[in-house]
Amino acid sequence: MKITLRCCTSMIFLVLVGVIAGCGGDDSTPDGNDAGLGDAAEMKITGSTGDWNVYRDPYGDGGASPINTIKGSAEAFATGTGMRVKLSLTGLPASRPFGSHIHKLACEDNKAGGHYQNNAAPDGGAADPMYANNKNEVWLDFVTDASGAGSAEAKVDFIPRAGEAKSVMIHDMMTMTGGLAGAKLACINMPF
Repeated sequence: MKITLRCCTSMIFLVLVGVIAGCGGDDSTPDGNDAGLGDAAEMKITGSTGDWNVYRDPYGDGGASPINTIKGSAEAFATGTGMRVKLSLTGLPASRPFGSHIHKLACEDNKAGGHYQNNAAPDGGAADPMYANNKNEVWLDFVTDASGAGSAEAKVDFIPRAGEAKSVMIHDMMTMTGGLAGAKLACINMPF
């Protein structure tokens, strides 16, 4: 009788330990993201889809733009820690690199002005790497595939202040130190 009672008590103890160990487990994935939440934790802030404004004579020398037509979308989503921006494009030259950023002005207003900076550079310092970097601006550089399609995604720990970012610009080359990316080729309005 004592052996049976001890055996049952031991089995009950092991079952309880197993149940308790299973409760309060970590539901995150190995990379630290919450499992199952995915985009459900995000909320769309703004977006634009369709034809983009293509700038003629982007180099100021009378030469043609490398872009004739461009279609696609740009979307921004609020995340728990800032923002995720997604870019998806077609109609571009094949196998070519481009830079892309969120800009301060609308496409028709001074070719969208400069890059939106969360912590704005002092006058004359917009290209200072202390301000012009992928932590303080939204950089969406990409390389098109053989069919001329391209996409990019960026995550930053800020959301532009209302009314201070109004468009997404495609530049002639990938972004270099100080945010330099060459001529402005195409733009789509996407007001925040």
